[in-house]
Amino acid sequence: MWTQYRKWKHVLFWPAAILAWVFLHDHELSPLWYAGLAIALSLGIAYLVEEIYWMTKRQGRPCCHCGQNVQMKSFTLQTNCPHCGLQLE
Repeated sequence: MWTQYRKWKHVLFWPAAILAWVFLHDHELSPLWYAGLAIALSLGIAYLVEEIYWMTKRQGRPCCHCGQNVQMKSFTLQTNCPHCGLQLE
């Protein structure tokens, strides 16, 4: 389930973020402004839920390419998947 979510996340994030930015640059306290605020808050909450899920699971995150779990270590920068060798997103 989470592997498909991570793929869709990359597709849906940028259009939603741009739409929120456009709505927030409308006149303050208008219905469009509130819609932009709701979109921005929902993106932030979705990010926090995903991070909390991976922290509590403690099994690593799936690679977007091969789906194998990649254990993220603290204070290190891992750029490639150890299973398929492709760049992590």
